[in-house]
Amino acid sequence: MLENAKGKLERKNADMIVANDVTRADAGFGADTNAVTLLTRDDARTLPLMSKRSVADGILDRVAE
Repeated sequence: MLENAKGKLERKNADMIVANDVTRADAGFGADTNAVTLLTRDDARTLPLMSKRSVADGILDRVAE
C-alpha cells in the first residue's frame, strides 16, 4: 500500500497523499474509525486508529505545517 501511494505521489506530482488501508476491518469503509499514513516527498507520518473526524483534523494539521 505504501509503495503504491509513494508511486502515485510521484506520478501525480502531488505535495501529499493519504494512504488508507481499506482491507482493515476496524477502519475505512463501513467503520467509524480510520488509520492512515500521510506521505510527502520527505516524510511519512502514521496516524493511529482514531475517529474519522480526528483523522481529518490530523490531515489539516499536516497541511498547515
